[in-house]
Amino acid sequence: MSKNNSEDMLLLEQSDHTVEIFYFFDPFSDDCITMEPIINKLLIEYRGHITIKKILAPSLSVLTKCQAQSTSSDDNVALAYKAAEIQGQSKARAFIRYIFNRINPSNTICTKEMIDDSARLAGIDLKSFHEDLHSSSLDAMLKYDLCVFREMDIDNLPAMVFFSGDAKSEGVKIDGSYPYHIYTYVINELVGIEIEKRQLPSIIDYIRAHELVSFEELKTIFEWRAGLLLNELKKLRLQRLIDEVSLNNQSFYQLKQSSLPLKTKV
Repeated sequence: MSKNNSEDMLLLEQSDHTVEIFYFFDPFSDDCITMEPIINKLLIEYRGHITIKKILAPSLSVLTKCQAQSTSSDDNVALAYKAAEIQGQSKARAFIRYIFNRINPSNTICTKEMIDDSARLAGIDLKSFHEDLHSSSLDAMLKYDLCVFREMDIDNLPAMVFFSGDAKSEGVKIDGSYPYHIYTYVINELVGIEIEKRQLPSIIDYIRAHELVSFEELKTIFEWRAGLLLNELKKLRLQRLIDEVSLNNQSFYQLKQSSLPLKTKV
């Protein structure tokens, strides 16, 4: 598996020991939703040592699902994500997170209003975004993603391909969703040194940054015992800092008086 050049790679305080990661996902897959906190935690703890390129998998099955969920290019998640990428990887990553928050917890069909709201929250210029949504350049971008997808021989989603700084080295591909330490092991092996991980934010700061967070996501990020985590969340609720939201028999947390139109659990 050879290494692809990418000008759009997210770069955060790069050091001499970095790993490039290509992450392929399906926005309607439960397994890919499970991977989101793992991606977030990697970006926090390994900032400066990794770059991540998130690619909505351009396979026929994924693009067909995106098409089936849409009525036009204005509410097609695949096209919207590519249009968001034009304004930067960090904004595109935030955009898809806001989309996840709206369509996955309640199994809702994506709408133009959700896409516009997510783009606005991600700091995307809406005028340029709508122009790009109808641009022929999106087709070229999707074709490029398809070339990368095929060259890296992606069969299952989610999938991550890791490259070290050595241009002659082969990539390391991991199909499926695995515990966090599997990915950190690969990063440390490729870098060749034991990386000192960055400190995690507080729970309230993490919720603030990600708008709507499930209990399972918080368990993945902070690795606390369930009882200890529940007690901390209860304290934040009693302090009237967060609300608990119940959707599809799962507990989610958001900042108090969040603008997210979800019904708060009584």
